[in-house]
Amino acid sequence: MARGASGDPVARTAAAMGGQRLLDRIAAIGWVGAAEVVTPERTLRLGMRTRIEPFVRMRSDSWVMKEGTAATRSLIIEPDGGWTERDGKRAPLPAHQARHEREQYGLYGYMLLRAPTAAVGGKLLAAHPGLPPVSFETDTEGRLTAAAYTVFAPDGGEVIQERFTFDGAIAAQGLNWPRRLRIAQNGVPFFTLVIDRLMVELH
Repeated sequence: MARGASGDPVARTAAAMGGQRLLDRIAAIGWVGAAEVVTPERTLRLGMRTRIEPFVRMRSDSWVMKEGTAATRSLIIEPDGGWTERDGKRAPLPAHQARHEREQYGLYGYMLLRAPTAAVGGKLLAAHPGLPPVSFETDTEGRLTAAAYTVFAPDGGEVIQERFTFDGAIAAQGLNWPRRLRIAQNGVPFFTLVIDRLMVELH
């Protein structure tokens, strides 16, 4: 653990992930894994390949497991908008959905401590321009265990109260990251991601 980290909850979390110097060098993170999406109609099991430049851009390729990668659909968020892509053809996302996805994937920038973060009342609170604030919970070693996050609805309706939980461990380039992420929306389980391979790009 880094010097001084034991008395500073934010520094302790940075140390648990591999140290602040490493976090500052991360240009992008990504993963290959499997996801489960639960809707009132059905449960989808997806393969996923994702790359994120924190707070800047992201691309996530997904495919229904039983259909294989030939049916890959891509979600793309750039500073100037969002798109879906399939078979080489792009279609713009509606503004509400683009905002929702930007906020969703913004969480990973928060996890990397890329926004000003403070320890308040036993939690880590952070905010970044253009995104909702987040509240993290950690264990005694500083590892992130949960997050409370309120995002804009993709259809422009009521905001969605989300609770993320993190467990397991996977590492790459010195970065320690949760292997499994779960999301509940308004108290209802919605999404689970299990990472099989973590990728880290350094400056």
